[in-house]
Amino acid sequence: MSNSAAAANGNDSKKFKGDHRSPGVPSRVIHVRKLPNDVNEAEVISLGLPFGKVTNLLMLKGKNQAFLEMNTEEAAQTMVSYYSSVTPVLRNHPIFIQYSNHKELKTDNSPNQARAQAALQAVNAVQTGNVAMQGTVDTAGLGSQSPVLRIIVENLFYPVTLDVLHQIFSKFGTVLKIITFTKNNQFQALLQYADPLAAQHAKLSLDGQNIYNACCTLRIDFSKLTSLNVKYNNDKSRDYTRPDLPTGDSHPSIDHQSMAAAFARGIMMFACIPMPTIRSQLSKLMDAQSYGKQHT
Repeated sequence: MSNSAAAANGNDSKKFKGDHRSPGVPSRVIHVRKLPNDVNEAEVISLGLPFGKVTNLLMLKGKNQAFLEMNTEEAAQTMVSYYSSVTPVLRNHPIFIQYSNHKELKTDNSPNQARAQAALQAVNAVQTGNVAMQGTVDTAGLGSQSPVLRIIVENLFYPVTLDVLHQIFSKFGTVLKIITFTKNNQFQALLQYADPLAAQHAKLSLDGQNIYNACCTLRIDFSKLTSLNVKYNNDKSRDYTRPDLPTGDSHPSIDHQSMAAAFARGIMMFACIPMPTIRSQLSKLMDAQSYGKQHT
C-alpha cells in the first residue's frame, strides 16, 4: 500500500468506504463499526479512555462508523484484545471494534471534526488532571481497604446502565464484577475492582460527580464486602472474568425503558466522561447544537 493511502483523511469522509483487509494487523488506529445513529463524539472517545490517550477521532456518522487513534500501538492492542472478549455497548447497541489499515488519522476543519476535536481537548485536560491527582493518593492502609465500591446514583433523570458504569469506572482500573439493583427507590450498584488502589482512585475522582449534565450524581463509598458473587451475566449483573455464566431471567427495567424513550430525542450531555471540567468546556457546544435543532 502506498504512503498516501496510509492515513484516513477527513476531507474524504463522505466517500470514505472504511477498511477492506484483515483486522488482525496491529495499528494505532481503531475502526469502530455499527454505531447507533444518535451516538456522540465523547461516547466514542470513552471506548479508548481506559487503555490510553486518544489522540484523534474521525466520525463517519452517515456510515455509523468511526476511527479512533490511540497514542501508542500497545494501547490499541490492549483495547482490541479487551473488546474481543467483552462486547462494547453504546446506547444499548453492541458495536464492533477492529484494527484499521490506516496508520494515522488526518482530519479536516469541518463542523463534525470541530466537535470531535473539542471533545478530544476536553478529555485530554481531564486526563492530565487525573494523573496529578493520582500522584497524591494516600496508599497507606490500603491492605485492609475493600476493592468493592457501593455506588448510589442520585437525581436519576436519565437511565444509567451497567455498561455505562463499566465504561466510566474502567478508566481507573480493571473492573471485575458489577451488580446493579434498586433499593429505597434509588438506583445502586456494587462494583469490584482487581485491587483496592483502583477503587480508591475511582472514589476520589468520581464521588459527587455527574454522569450527565446536572443530574445522575454519583455517591460512592467503600463496601464492607471484599468480593462479589455474580451468578448471571445480563443487564443487571456481570462477571467480566466469567464470560461463560448464563444470562438467567434477565428483564430490562421498565423504569429505564420508559425513561430512555422519554429522553431519546433530548439533548444529553456527553456520557461516560463525568468530570465538571468536560461539562464546562463542552456546554457552549451542546447549547449551540440545541439552538440549531430548535431553529431548523
